[in-house]
Amino acid sequence: MVGVLRRFLQSLREADNPSHGLPESSLPCSWILTNRLAVGPMPRSDRHWQQLEQAGFRSRFSCCYPEEETGLVLPPGWSSDRVSLPDHREQEPMQQARLALALARAKDLVDDAAPVYLHCMAGYERSPLLAVGLTARLRGFDMLAALAWVRRCHPMAMPIYTHLVMLESILSSGPRATDFTQD
Repeated sequence: MVGVLRRFLQSLREADNPSHGLPESSLPCSWILTNRLAVGPMPRSDRHWQQLEQAGFRSRFSCCYPEEETGLVLPPGWSSDRVSLPDHREQEPMQQARLALALARAKDLVDDAAPVYLHCMAGYERSPLLAVGLTARLRGFDMLAALAWVRRCHPMAMPIYTHLVMLESILSSGPRATDFTQD
């Protein structure tokens, strides 16, 4: 019994550390909208940027705070935008206006410079939250269907519940999803 419990706890630790066991060159990202939007953790090395470029990316949207990106060097020729959003560390309270701004600017980048790599520090909370909003807006899904889709595509997605409630309010009061659907 102790051995089973020990293995279970080890598997939980490994799940909490997505880079465990992966070579440094591997960036665990997931397509949410094929050839338009992918989500994952912040690129931390030249190899990560090369991996993204090989996958066709030349645009990124960050949910990180500037101090989280200290040392990050964006390769030449990339389109980039950022709206800093809080995560579970509660750097500040999530503001509905800021979340709406992030959603609008990320959508603009997807419209103008797809495919876009959407990231936060770990790819668990903030970037999946925006991916849910973008999926709802761009595909005409309701928020719960968009959340299910993002979790299916990116199983490590764990947006914060209160942020999802705020996103639902934005989606229900903003432009209709069909106004954003393409093709």
